[in-house]
Amino acid sequence: MKKIDMKSFAAGLIIGTLGITTAFAATGIQSANLCDTNVTLKGAPLSFQHPLIFVTMDDEQDPNLYMPANELLTSLGYTIHYDDAKNTVDLIPGNDRSPDVAGYANGNPVIDLANHPGQRNIAQSGSFQAEDNQILTLEITSDIKGGSLDFFLFGPDGKEQRITIESADIAREIPLEKGLWKYNCSGIFKEGGNVKIVGTIR
Repeated sequence: MKKIDMKSFAAGLIIGTLGITTAFAATGIQSANLCDTNVTLKGAPLSFQHPLIFVTMDDEQDPNLYMPANELLTSLGYTIHYDDAKNTVDLIPGNDRSPDVAGYANGNPVIDLANHPGQRNIAQSGSFQAEDNQILTLEITSDIKGGSLDFFLFGPDGKEQRITIESADIAREIPLEKGLWKYNCSGIFKEGGNVKIVGTIR
């Protein structure tokens, strides 16, 4: 098993947001390899769409572990806003607490997404654990204009459910089965408005 230098863990998180090419361009990289290391939050597995990477710098012997920052921070309850003009990343607490991924009590939100005020796009993802015979209630409020968003929900078997969000509120109840459920939401609305997606398990 490869040794990981956790001192560089926090710095390594940024690679998922700013991109591998940008992060590597200013440094001497000896090697960079994809890895299949499992990540858990409070004992429950986290699943990432982008791979984890072991990176060894020219002046180091042990590799450092890099994670996709946007996916990890979203799992921790943050909304991420990247300002291309200012080259800054703004982390906005979604609900001022880290989600209890290991087990949600009935009625607690497992999905809480919204565009940043003034931001005319959204690109967020995450996951949650469910038990058999539970129901996911989705409440979507939207007044966006000039575009649409796609919300994807993936069951433990990988089966996809898709909801297209335009300028209208939507309510859905989705039967759940035991396992890890994943979701992502992306899209652009050019003429303003706001959207909020809240999902609770009962």
